[in-house]
Amino acid sequence: MLSIYSILLLLGLFVVTIVRKRWFHPLSKFPGPFLASQTDLWRVYHLWTRRMPENLIKLHEKYGPIVRYGPNDLSFHGVAAINPIYKSGRKVSKSNFYDGFTTFHPNLFGMRDEELHAKRRRQMAHSFSVASLSQMESIFHRRINHLVDVIDSYGPRPFDLKELLAYYTYDLMGELIFNAEFGSMAAQDPDNLPPINEHIFLGCMYGMLPSLLPYSMQLAPHIPLPWLQDLLKSRKTLRDQTAKHVAEEFAKEKSEERHNILARLMEARDPETGEELTEAQISSEAFAFLVAGSHTTSGTLTLLFYHLLHNSVSAKNLTEELNTSLQLPATGNEPLPAYSGLEMQLPYATACIRENYRVTPVFTMPLPRTIIEPGGTVIDGHHVPQGANVAIVNEVLQHNASVWGEDHDNFRPERWLDPDNKLSPNDLLPFGAGHRACIGRNIASMSVLKVLTTLWRRYELEAVDPAEELIVETVGIGEKKGSLMVRAKLRPQ
Repeated sequence: MLSIYSILLLLGLFVVTIVRKRWFHPLSKFPGPFLASQTDLWRVYHLWTRRMPENLIKLHEKYGPIVRYGPNDLSFHGVAAINPIYKSGRKVSKSNFYDGFTTFHPNLFGMRDEELHAKRRRQMAHSFSVASLSQMESIFHRRINHLVDVIDSYGPRPFDLKELLAYYTYDLMGELIFNAEFGSMAAQDPDNLPPINEHIFLGCMYGMLPSLLPYSMQLAPHIPLPWLQDLLKSRKTLRDQTAKHVAEEFAKEKSEERHNILARLMEARDPETGEELTEAQISSEAFAFLVAGSHTTSGTLTLLFYHLLHNSVSAKNLTEELNTSLQLPATGNEPLPAYSGLEMQLPYATACIRENYRVTPVFTMPLPRTIIEPGGTVIDGHHVPQGANVAIVNEVLQHNASVWGEDHDNFRPERWLDPDNKLSPNDLLPFGAGHRACIGRNIASMSVLKVLTTLWRRYELEAVDPAEELIVETVGIGEKKGSLMVRAKLRPQ
C-alpha cells in the first residue's frame, strides 16, 4: 500500500508534467487546446469522431495560422508553409506517424529512410510516368466501358453511383496492377470491396500514438477488443490478397508478355546501380497501390459528381464545354479519347476537378514532418524548434478564407479560370508535394478525367434527392456518407 508521501510525490510529478508540457515545452508558445498539449489521445479522439479536419478548421479560426494539436505537433493553414514543410529536402523528415501503416515492409508512402526512398523512387518512377501509363490506357477504356454498360442497363431506374464508382476503381486497380479480374462490377456486392477504411483508420490510430510505437503494433493482436481485432483482420485480408497476386505474377514465365504495373516493377532497375526490387519490396508497394489507388479515386469521383449534380451553373458550363469540345463514342465498343492533351482541351472540366480537390479533398490525414535542422527552422514567419512535428491538413489549407476568399465553402470552378486571380494548383495538395508526392498521381488523374468526361458527355445525370446534404466522414481518407442515388438518361447525339 502506498504511503501518503508516495501518493503526494506521484501527484506532484503529475502536476509538474502537466505544467511542463503546457508552459515550458519548446512548443508552449503556440496556441491550442489544453488537452492537445498534454496527450496524443486528444488527436485519437478526434480521429474517432470522423470529423478531425472540420475540428482543426475551427481551431485555426479560433487560434490563428498555427495550432498546437498534439504535445509535439503543429498544424499550419497557410500556403507559405507548404514549401518549408514539404519541399525543404532533408531539413525535414517523415515522422514516425508513418510507421503505423507498415504491413509488409515500408513502402514509398511510409518509408522514412531518405536514401532508401530515393533509390526506390528511381526504381519505380518510369512505371508511373504518363508515357508508361498510355501504353496501358486500354485497361482504363475497358473498365470505363464496363461501367457505361452497367449504367445503361439501369435505364430510367435509380442507382447508387457511389457504389458503381467503387466497383469500377477496384476492378481497374486489379487489372492495372495485377492483371487480375476482381469481378466486383459484375457481382455488384459491396461486401466484396476491400476493407481499406479499416486499414487507414488503424494506421492513423497507431501513428497518432507515436510514443507507443512499435510496441502498440506488436501487442494489438493480443488485446481482446472486438473492434480492434476486426481492424487487424481487415488489414490481414488486404495483405493476403496482395501477397497472393504478387506470388502468382512471380510464378509466370518470364517470356510471357504482360502489361501491368506489377510486371513493370519486376523489370524495374535502379538507373544508377542496376538494383532490382525483391518480391517483398514489390508486395509492399503493390499493397500501397491497392489501398491508395482504388479508394481515393472512387471517393474523389463520388464527391465530384455530387458537386456537379447539386450546382446547376457548374453542370451547365461543363455540359456546354463537353458538347462543344469532345466527341465521345456512341457505343461502349469504340475507343475513348486519349488522355494526353485532354486537360488542355477541357479547361472547365479541369477546373471542376481542381475545385473538387480543394473543397472536399479525400486525403484528410495530417502528413507530419519532423524538423531535423539543427537550431530549427522558420515556417510562415515563425521559428519552429528542432524535433517538432509539423503538418498541413488539406482541408484546413483549402478552407483558409484569407487564401480562397469568403466563399471558400462553395464549389465554384470559375475561381480557377479568372485571369485576375492569384490562385495556383501548387496551393493544392491532393497528392502531397515535393519529392514525397504520390507516385501514382498520374493513374488517379487519368481515371478521374476520363470517367468524368465519359459519363457527363454520355448521360444527363439527375440526383434522386436534389436537396441531399453532403456529409463527409473521414478516418484519414474521406468519403461521402451514404449513397449517391442518381438517374441517368442518354444525351441526344
